[in-house]
Amino acid sequence: MKYHYQYVSKTTVRIELIAEDKNETAKLEKFGKIANDHPEIINYYIKGLQAYHPGAELTKTNFMSFPKVALCSFKLAHELIVEVA
Repeated sequence: MKYHYQYVSKTTVRIELIAEDKNETAKLEKFGKIANDHPEIINYYIKGLQAYHPGAELTKTNFMSFPKVALCSFKLAHELIVEVA
């Protein structure tokens, strides 16, 4: 799976999933028929977010065009440490 990123704010990025082969295309089509909070779908956005900003933790996924495009809100690892302290 490839990812296309668009900066929205310091804690939000728009991520588009781009299938690279027929199997991934079929998966995206299958995802279109299941709940938008399914762990397998969210996992693709987590992987995409990690590639965009290593150390970021996904906090919210707001789908713009389910299942291919979502606004992904995140916290950075150092912000998570400050909250715990």
